[in-house]
Amino acid sequence: MCLKALDGLHIGELELRRTTRPIELLEIVKIYDSSFPFEERRSLESMSEALSSSSVCFFRIYRAGSCIGMLHCWCFSHVVYCEHFAIAQNFRNQRYGQMVLRTLLASAPKPLLLEVEPPTDELTTRRINFYEREGLSIVKTDYMQPPYHPSLPPLPLYLLSNEPQLAPKAISESVLELLAQVYRTEDRMKN
Repeated sequence: MCLKALDGLHIGELELRRTTRPIELLEIVKIYDSSFPFEERRSLESMSEALSSSSVCFFRIYRAGSCIGMLHCWCFSHVVYCEHFAIAQNFRNQRYGQMVLRTLLASAPKPLLLEVEPPTDELTTRRINFYEREGLSIVKTDYMQPPYHPSLPPLPLYLLSNEPQLAPKAISESVLELLAQVYRTEDRMKN
């Protein structure tokens, strides 16, 4: 696991705890459902199955003994892919997201790669601005996220990285890993 140093790490008043058992996912359901639209969420069953992957590093973020956030990453050949990152709504704008992201960036042994919605409204613009303030930049704008749910179409998103000059080959190989491991597109084609 490429992010093992984060497990149990204290960041100020926050603590990161690695999620290793499906039952632990129940702590993040409310945060997950309120932070991401349906088309950007995997099922709880799919998330539980992902825990068995050696590439997965899912964390719950605690403050004063309560789960207030989530950070779901995958360790790939060229990048650490951040699938989901959220702080509970009533704990936003207190720099907790910034603290966790800075710790992730400092700890990740490879460049970070994440998906974000194109800037179409105030919220999506603020989200991109947050990541850009923390040193990430857009590396690919013509990316289509495969649907988490078979009945939905692919979703146009941007890919961001803290390595602005991420080689095109590294991006394309990372997208292939992302499609195979996170979205399991090969499994879907067989069915």
